[in-house]
Order: sequence, then C-alpha cells, then structure tokens
Amino acid sequence: MNHPSLQSARNLALFALISISLVSLIYLSMQQRIERQTTNATLAQFRALAPNHPINAELLDSAQPLTLGKHNVIHYPASANRPIDFFQATTSKGYSGNITLLIAISADKQTLLGARTLSHSETPGLGDKIDTNISPWILNFNQLNIAQTHFAVDKDGGEFDSFTGATITPRAVTTLIGTIAHNWQTHTEPSHDPQP
Repeated sequence: MNHPSLQSARNLALFALISISLVSLIYLSMQQRIERQTTNATLAQFRALAPNHPINAELLDSAQPLTLGKHNVIHYPASANRPIDFFQATTSKGYSGNITLLIAISADKQTLLGARTLSHSETPGLGDKIDTNISPWILNFNQLNIAQTHFAVDKDGGEFDSFTGATITPRAVTTLIGTIAHNWQTHTEPSHDPQP
C-alpha cells in the first residue's frame, strides 16, 4: 500500500523531471536559433563592407588571432576571390565601455574600405551614432587612402566630425580604425624559413 506522501513525492519528482526536460529542450532550441541569428547579423556586416564579393559562413572559419600594435584582433585574411582583409577589433575607450568594430582593408593594404560597429553600449541619442542604424557617420571611413588620412576627430585636428556633446565615442572609434589600418600597412608576417 502506497503512503499518500510517498505518492505525492513521486508525482512531484516526475513533474520536476518533465519540467526540466522541457526547459532544457527549449533552451537548446533557442540557443541554436540565437547562434544562427548572431552569425547572420555578423555576416550582414561583412557583406555591407564587401557587397561585390562572396561572403558566407566559411569566412568566419578563417578567423585568426593577430596582434597589431597593442591591439589583439581577429583577422579574416583575404582570399583569391575576396581581395579584402577584415579585422575585428575592440577598444575600451568608449564613453560607456567597449566598442567592437569590423574593419575592411584592401589586400594591397592601401585602402580602408570601411568599418562597421559590431557592438557597443554607448549613450542612446549621443554616442550610438556610430551605429549605421542610427546615423551614417561611420560611412565617412569608406574608401580612404590609409597613408593620406589623418585618423583623428576634428577637435584633435583630424578630418572626422565629432558628435555634439559626445566627443569621446567618435574619438575612440576613429583612433581604433586608424591604429589598425596603419599597423596593418606596416605589418609583416613572421618568416617561416626552415632552421639551418
């Protein structure tokens, strides 16, 4: 004969098991969906910078860590059918914390093709103008000769507008883009000659 409290405990355990299983299935399903959406959003930024070149998920697999100056970046090397080097770089000098950019440079290292903001936490209505969904400001970095461009905001004697009331954000973005571009121009791969 089953004791009522024992039967209640079994029912509660069964309910908990079913609930945990359902929550786990929903979590796994949503996690895969979120990862797909994140990948698609990232690829859309690559495509915006290279509209005439094939961009697919395989590009993300080509990612390589690289140090340019004092910055640790993720480098997506140019290929035969895509003569563009991409760099994912982060600066901590934003007004509200980290700003992560995607930067595109021609394979000959002469032209900054453009940049896009991948993530930031800048102030809405001020610093968030680095996002193309808010403002076209970052398009000012399209098709620039790297050697002939002074990467600084106008308040620092450069050629890029700063935002009224929010100079820190455009300064951080402009400095990061210029640093990556100039360091890539002078970067040489280490020699892999066989040792004697």
